[in-house]
Amino acid sequence: MSLENQTVHPVVTNQIPVTNITSPLLIGDTIHILNQQVYKALITQDEQILADFVRKQLAAGAQALAVNLGPGKEMGRLTPWVVNTIREITDVQLFFSANITSQKQVLQAHGQYLTINAVTSNHEELVSALEMAQEYGSSLVVLLVQSGKMTAGIDDKLQLASEVVEKALSAGLPLSRLYLDPVLSCRPDPVAWHVSRGLPDVGSAVETISLLKQLDSRVKTIVALGNGSEGMAREEKSGFRCQIYSLLVAAGLDAVLLNCLDHRVMRIAV
Repeated sequence: MSLENQTVHPVVTNQIPVTNITSPLLIGDTIHILNQQVYKALITQDEQILADFVRKQLAAGAQALAVNLGPGKEMGRLTPWVVNTIREITDVQLFFSANITSQKQVLQAHGQYLTINAVTSNHEELVSALEMAQEYGSSLVVLLVQSGKMTAGIDDKLQLASEVVEKALSAGLPLSRLYLDPVLSCRPDPVAWHVSRGLPDVGSAVETISLLKQLDSRVKTIVALGNGSEGMAREEKSGFRCQIYSLLVAAGLDAVLLNCLDHRVMRIAV
């Protein structure tokens, strides 16, 4: 698939309000259990390998770090070691996979430096995470999706966002510590998927971000950039990420998870 021939639909710039453009928070996403080197560092508790991942991302321009240990209990037990190892190097915000909610001692010790990343908009899961974030001074990422349901359209996502904001206020969580993720995903309809060649519905995400700012200016938005290039050939990913990054930022995106070691993307991000 040639990047030059790619067309992302339905992004029409003059139909989407463009905010005053400011650079989003850049969150390095390479500390992930699916990364073989990271997995090796975890199972051997090799501080040097983990520290190298941290330092390389910070040197490349990362302003925060995402840590994804997966859902397994074995990796969950390593959470205190991972947090302590990283905190010895830097005090940047850590966007930690949702299993951090089972680590109350870690949250009590480092809560203000941790962001729970992420929970769905399902009522019970959301309310529990909101209460925990409020109690420990943490931030929270909420996906504008609900389990067992097809990917929502723009109106559905805005309705979910309104409900999330209401529940956050009820829980006493300041909206400055709340991130909403419209979720980059492919169009659910098989015909549309074929027409778009499996590319994510960028236009929907862009418009949702712009409209969320109108819902409440205090709410922050976040997107995982890597989700937009799943299944693409490696040589095509970088260029495509550059394209969608620019569109998302123009819409007012506040934070983005991305591969900070992708030099092509970072040239336009920093």
